[in-house]
Amino acid sequence: MGEVQDIYGKNITGKVGPVSFYVSRGKTIMRSLPGKRIRKMTENQLRNQRRFQGIRKFCCLFKAIVIPQIWNGLATTSSGYHLFMKTNSPAFDQDGILADPMKIRLSMGKLTLPEGMQAQRTSLGGSSIRVQWEKELNIGGLTLRQPLLVISAGEGKYSDMKATGLTRRTVDGTFELPALASPTTHVYLFFESLDQRYYSESVCFQI
Repeated sequence: MGEVQDIYGKNITGKVGPVSFYVSRGKTIMRSLPGKRIRKMTENQLRNQRRFQGIRKFCCLFKAIVIPQIWNGLATTSSGYHLFMKTNSPAFDQDGILADPMKIRLSMGKLTLPEGMQAQRTSLGGSSIRVQWEKELNIGGLTLRQPLLVISAGEGKYSDMKATGLTRRTVDGTFELPALASPTTHVYLFFESLDQRYYSESVCFQI
């Protein structure tokens, strides 16, 4: 704090940079402004921050196609992005690392999945996947033409959403894995309506 000589008989008041001026008993007084206190984050806060960053990094992988095409139409009270994040956050550990790929849902919706769905490689290390499910006796017509889609995953990388060439009518068939820069360890399968407006929940298989 210090006294400042008035200039031209005028008092100086207000803030200038890191100091402020005020008038007291006819004198202009200058004092330093208090600096911002930086509070050290607790370990829990740092952990929560790491977890959120890990989940957000994962979700950003799907902002271009999967979330706009599938999740935006599902969101009612929030955005498709936040619904996708909320749905998939249980798959991540406290440090934001994907702990359980089987809990990931890349698709959700009103379409149902057939019972007894299975998927496995046709040969060790091969790129062909055989998928089977139980015949659905209560559906027919155009519903049987709904295509089966796939997203392959491995080492934190995900392929584009791709049609397998199979439909609900198939029941037992094979398809080729989508291209992926890393070895594929999991596939996510789900159905799409013919007008591309509705989807089923995705199911994950370790292959």
